[in-house]
Amino acid sequence: MTIPPVFQQFLEPWLLILADDPVLRALQGCLLFLGVIVVFLVFYATRDILLRTRSFPAMLGSIVLVAFLPIVGFFLYLLLRPARTIAQRETDRKTEEILRLLEKDRKKDPRNKTQDTK
Repeated sequence: MTIPPVFQQFLEPWLLILADDPVLRALQGCLLFLGVIVVFLVFYATRDILLRTRSFPAMLGSIVLVAFLPIVGFFLYLLLRPARTIAQRETDRKTEEILRLLEKDRKKDPRNKTQDTK
């Protein structure tokens, strides 16, 4: 496979860091791919924990866990993280509050024809 001269001029400085041996070049490619996966997992865990808690120690611990034990740490993070996001908990709290207010209004309204006969 030949590289067009336009791309070769651009890629030449970057190709110098790769080994000439195809086995070593494949190993370097695998390490590069693994590095990209690790960075992705750290960014994903960081974004996710920021949405789930306001506790700084929990945030720091989660990020450090995923950064130092990339794959195992990410799966541990998935097991230990809070089940719901802050927005989901807030929505549930507001929904329960509205339902309580509606229940109070239903009991106080004298025009309500559906009264319990128990």
